[in-house]
Amino acid sequence: MASIVCRVQYLEDLDPFICTNFPEPRRPPTVSVEENLPLSEQIAGIHKLLEAPLKLEECTLQLSPHGNYLDLDSSLAEQRDELEGFYEDVTKGKKPLLILRTQLSVRVHSVLGNYLLPVLLLFLSTAPSVLSCSRGVMTQGKLAVRRSFTTVTCSSVS
Repeated sequence: MASIVCRVQYLEDLDPFICTNFPEPRRPPTVSVEENLPLSEQIAGIHKLLEAPLKLEECTLQLSPHGNYLDLDSSLAEQRDELEGFYEDVTKGKKPLLILRTQLSVRVHSVLGNYLLPVLLLFLSTAPSVLSCSRGVMTQGKLAVRRSFTTVTCSSVS
């Protein structure tokens, strides 16, 4: 099995509004990534090596500086067409840099839950007449807001 030596870092990026986050550690360690093995089977080893404070089940890998996110269900060999810059660096003798970071969907949910929901609740609490959000039917009255993981449900209560 062919392996590619890569440098690895992690980025604690759950809150996108914190501007002081930089990839850690400053001197990235190296890891051999098996080219024909799905990345999902290798990411735990990278996570452990870095001692990253991220939740493993929420992690993904991103190429730096190209910015491509890697498909964890596929191997590097299966993604070769999308990773031209990565393989060019390898043929030049460079050690590509992989960033372990939080999945984009998890970061979006964090932004929605931590920043957008409080603004929505503030707006709805100050509105004199409230509209029901279910099925687009507009009604006046008090508002009940229920928060689930992915949605905010609004309905009128009497």
